[in-house]
Amino acid sequence: MLNALHRLLFVAFMALSMLPLSAQSAGATDPASSKRAAELMKQADRAAQAGPAQFVHAETLFEEALKLDPDNVELNTRMGLCQLNGPHRHKALAYFIKAQELAPDQPRIHFLTGYAYQLNAQWDNAIACYERHKRANVMPDPDPRYNMADKHLAECRNGRTFMGGPVQAEVRGLGTDLNSDRSDYGALLSADGSTLWFTSRRKLSDDAKVNKATGDHFEEILVSHLANGQWTAPVPVPAPLNTPGNDASVGLLASDGTMILYRDMKGKGDLFECHQLNGQWSAPVPFGPTINSPAHESSAWLSADRQWIYFVSDRPDDNVGGQDIYRSRWDATLNAWGPAENLGPDVNTIHDEEGVFLHPDGQTLYFSSRGHTSMGGYDIFRTRLVDGRWTKPENLGWPINSPDDDLYFVLSPDGHSGYFSSIRSEGMGDDDLYHVIMDKVASVVPATTR
Repeated sequence: MLNALHRLLFVAFMALSMLPLSAQSAGATDPASSKRAAELMKQADRAAQAGPAQFVHAETLFEEALKLDPDNVELNTRMGLCQLNGPHRHKALAYFIKAQELAPDQPRIHFLTGYAYQLNAQWDNAIACYERHKRANVMPDPDPRYNMADKHLAECRNGRTFMGGPVQAEVRGLGTDLNSDRSDYGALLSADGSTLWFTSRRKLSDDAKVNKATGDHFEEILVSHLANGQWTAPVPVPAPLNTPGNDASVGLLASDGTMILYRDMKGKGDLFECHQLNGQWSAPVPFGPTINSPAHESSAWLSADRQWIYFVSDRPDDNVGGQDIYRSRWDATLNAWGPAENLGPDVNTIHDEEGVFLHPDGQTLYFSSRGHTSMGGYDIFRTRLVDGRWTKPENLGWPINSPDDDLYFVLSPDGHSGYFSSIRSEGMGDDDLYHVIMDKVASVVPATTR
């Protein structure tokens, strides 16, 4: 599921490394060192473009090149791009700052520096860079990504407001017990809270295969158990849940042991349902055509009474924009899910929505969105169904949300805490699993965008 989201970002930003940059160094560098640095940069570029599994190799090569030619504008820019696509994206900032100082007229450098400042929650510096980018680019950029400065400016103002008035919540990373240096996300909890399933892209064995389409390891579902207050070392769930391809945990009705999985079959993502009985999982069965379409369906959640399913799809029909949230009602007469209905513009935006979780009350929906009052990437929102209409989504605020992606929020069985995934500077790398205690979380007022 997550590969589709992050792969788009990876391709987008690595494409920037093809920009016409000046290879001239600001400082004196002997010809031999300059030549060797250029060779290392080419090798690093090839490694970076091979995908996340080659990030460490690419980073090492860039570091060697920068030791030889530290004031090379192109080298600093490309190292920043490499970091932006790596497991610790906030590290890109230092390299973009240096490239900007060395060559302030370099195309698009202020946008990239602003984005890196934003990832580090340095809102005012980010705003200044985005404004500078706008002044230097009066005409629309042929690459639409660089025409989004206004959206990022709004996110930074949201972030500044939320960070200035944080909610009373305690957020803790789950540490090395569950997280790895690769993406870990999609936490699901058993009814008694003692078993946790989640999705990981970690390298599980020396001969683990890499997905040629993404350059990353395949998604696998792992399981851990709570013992003496500590989570046990996670292990892969055996077949039939895991296959040689991508398998992700996206929804769970713990009361009757129903898990919803994501799998990508023949280039598109579909949702599957399986059941646990006496500790064994049944073979996953795909949902019918009202749920799985020719488009991409990435996550879903069942209502407690099994009368509704909420899911995410980028189908073109009745689409507000990008990935939208839909719901379908169970038709007992047909013994099938009824027609899918888009939740509409009160919930969906022209940007992507993802990671739905329906509260057991059947009226409160948590989801992530790149729109609304996001402070950057996906933020987690909450909306309620009142008199047949969804309320204005509330941003859960800082420190639950951050400048980067915050996704796949689920409530714990106790109803006072939850789990979600996030990309944060203090994390192990890429998406990590976090636990949040929300007892004191007040109603959050969405920030205004100016």
